[in-house]
Parts: sequence; structure tokens; C-alpha cells
Amino acid sequence: METGHLAESSENPHGSAWAELFDRGRRAELDGRLDEARTSYASALESGGERADWRYRLGCVCLKQDDPAAAVPCFEAAAGDEATAVKALTNLGVCYDRLGRRTDAVRAYRLAIRRGGSAVAHHNLGSIHAEEGRPGEAIRSFEAAIALEPDAEAFLNLGLVHLAREDFVLAREAFDRSVDQQPRFALGHYHAALCHMKTGCYADACTRFDRAWELDPRLARTPYHLGVCCHKLQRYEEARAQFEQALEAFPEDGRIHYQLALTCDALGLHQEARTHYGRARAHDAAGR
Repeated sequence: METGHLAESSENPHGSAWAELFDRGRRAELDGRLDEARTSYASALESGGERADWRYRLGCVCLKQDDPAAAVPCFEAAAGDEATAVKALTNLGVCYDRLGRRTDAVRAYRLAIRRGGSAVAHHNLGSIHAEEGRPGEAIRSFEAAIALEPDAEAFLNLGLVHLAREDFVLAREAFDRSVDQQPRFALGHYHAALCHMKTGCYADACTRFDRAWELDPRLARTPYHLGVCCHKLQRYEEARAQFEQALEAFPEDGRIHYQLALTCDALGLHQEARTHYGRARAHDAAGR
């Protein structure tokens, strides 16, 4: 579950003696030249162009450079201005989280939410609740984020909380809605397939696993799950091929050897089955 989304802004003020320095920094930031952007923003501020939105942009660059300690005072300053308060408090929460200050991060996200609508703050707060084993609070936070700004990742994270609670119906609904938001969202298809598999809908699971695998071949566990589903559907030749492909990625996984052994037995390949039963036992013993 991904945490620590940043709140962004595209403001680009003009009309002051130091605006050119800021504008130069903004162009550099947009082009990915973060060192140059940081220098330009700092120069604009040091020259006397103190503005909350400029301080906010300097904090964003520091955070993009993975320097949350330097970003903290920038966001603290920007949080005092009504125009930048919600974004600054949200990113202050990200800084605290990266610095290991979870309590302060939660406080910053909650303050951002009180100051105004912030889907990002709700989302990040939900991720913290989920990681810390508070599923009810996580669900409420993700639902609040979705109410403000529905997107594929918010639905995915909501689904993951339901999946961890083994509420497969609600989980699949959330994963399906993530795909509604982004039809080529491989993780949405993959986790929806897991829900179908967990509820015995093996043909539907195969369809969704195939789609996830097509969209993202990096989902290396997909052939294993496809093999399980094919075996349940008595499509043993397909199951065997899937398990053999899964072993190419995970040759020491005892579960795959065991499932392949069951499939070989179903095909009448008893000698091959005994080989994989033995490997399953050996790998399980080695893992203890």
C-alpha cells in the first residue's frame, strides 16, 4: 500500500522584484532540474520576496529531493497562510512520516482535513491506519478521500483493507471500481481476480488474472494463481503449464511444487508428481 502522496500546486506569481528568480525556479522544477530550482527559490526568498506560496514551492522541491528535514520549516511557514495551509499541512504530514514521526504526521493530516477538503490527507491518513492495523479508521479515511477525489489508487487501497479482513465481496467491489476509474489498472484486475478465486469463481478469476498478466508481466505470482484456478476447473494441462511457468520465477517455492504435484497426479504422471512432492517437502523444511 503506497503512502505519502504529495499535495501539489501550479501557482506561478508575477509582479514583484524577485518574481524572475521564482519563475526561473518554477521552470527548473517543472523540467526536473531540482538543484537549480531549489537555489532559485531560496535566492528569491533570501532577497526579500518572502511569500507563503514561494516557501511552499521550496518545500516541495526539498521533499522531491528526499530531504524532508529541510522541507519541514518551509511547510510550517506556508501553513500559516490560508491560501497554502491545506497543501502545506498535508505535505508536512508526508515529511513527518518520512522522518519516522508518525504521531506528528497524523496530527498534520488531521489539521489539514479540518482546515479544508484534502483528499490527499485523507488518503495518506488511511494508509497509516491500515499499516498500523486499524482497518475501520482506514476504511473511513479512504472513503472520505474517494468522496472528494475518486481515483484508482484510492479504490485499490480501500479494497486491500477489505481483502485483509477477508470481506471478499466489498473488496472486489472496490477493485472493480478502481478499474472503472482506470481500465488498464493491472493491480485492480489482479486483486479482483484474487477475490473471485477466494469465493470459488474460478473461471472469472482466470479471466481477470489473464488481463492483469497481459497489462503487467511483472506480476510474477499470476501464473501460480492461474494454475490453482485451472486445477479447480479440471483444466489440468493448462494448470501444469502455469505452475511450470511459476517455478521459473520462484523455483524454491514449496507451494508451487505441491500444487504441480497434485496436477501431475490428476494427469496420471505419478513419477513426476512424486518428484514435486519431494521438492515441496524439501523446500518447506528448508524454510522452517
